[in-house]
Parts: sequence; structure tokens; C-alpha cells
Amino acid sequence: MTDILLISEDTIKSCSNLNDNIWGKSLTPAIIVAQDIQLQKYLGTCLYKKILELVDTDAIENEENIHYKHLLDDYITDFLIYQTITNLIPEISTKIANLGVLYSNDEHTANVSQGERDLVASHYQNIADSYAKYMQLYLKGNRDKFKELDCDCCDGIKPTLDSSATSSIWLGGY
Repeated sequence: MTDILLISEDTIKSCSNLNDNIWGKSLTPAIIVAQDIQLQKYLGTCLYKKILELVDTDAIENEENIHYKHLLDDYITDFLIYQTITNLIPEISTKIANLGVLYSNDEHTANVSQGERDLVASHYQNIADSYAKYMQLYLKGNRDKFKELDCDCCDGIKPTLDSSATSSIWLGGY
């Protein structure tokens, strides 16, 4: 699990209808899962680690890394906004406690039903999947600019996850 976030909580809140009162204790793990699992699946391990390294060292801003910055700003950010919200919906609607799995109920608000919650999550997942498709198409069209899409780039070690951009057959998102 990484501690490098490719998107900030403030960016997600300002670019979506997510309430400003959502705690970082809930939001940060949802971002990490969106990155470590869903994003890495689309980018592949090598490219994912390269972007984390560039962000961690602030080298993403360097002119020679313009293609990585473009990928991050124009594709990854949009994907992470909606994938994080999708991951967050079950987290904020239920809590795991000593008594079991609980949902909160306040006299001034009404909780939606499971079906309605699934519909909202599906809506955000569809948006995330669309952004993932745009990201895949961009990577396929600019494959020569991202040497990390070559399976031999990681010190001769085959990455643990190949991206959909490294495959000769693309089957789409979910």
C-alpha cells in the first residue's frame, strides 16, 4: 500500500458533489484503494510505480516528464475522482464496530436504501470506467512515450500486473 497520493482530498471535494465534511479517515483509504488496485490495473505496475516516483520526488513538473504530467492531469485525476467516490460509498454508509456492521441514522437525514446506494455507486463507477477507457486509448495512442508499458522495463522483471495497454487485445473495462 502506498502513502503517495496522486490526488488530494481537496481536489476530489472541489470537483465532485462530495460533502466537505467527509473525513480524511474515510477518504484517504478510498483514494489509496483506487490508486493501488483500480488505477494500477489500467496502467500496469511499471508505469504506476514510475508516476508515483515522479510525484514523490516532484520530478513530474520537469519538462522531460511532460507526457507523465499530461497523463496524470488529464486522465488519472478524472479517473481517481470518480473511482474514489465509488469506493467511498460503502465506507461512509456503514461502519464496522464491536456490535457488527452498522449504519448511521440521524433524525435530520434519511439513509437511502441498499438499492438506491447501489444505483449511486453504479453511476460513479460508470463515470470512472469511461475515464479509464479514455486513459487506455491515450496510452495506446502514445505507447512510444511510455517505455514502462514494455514488460521488460522494470529492471528485467516482469511486472506483477500488466496494463490493458500492454495487451494486444483490449477487452474494455468492467
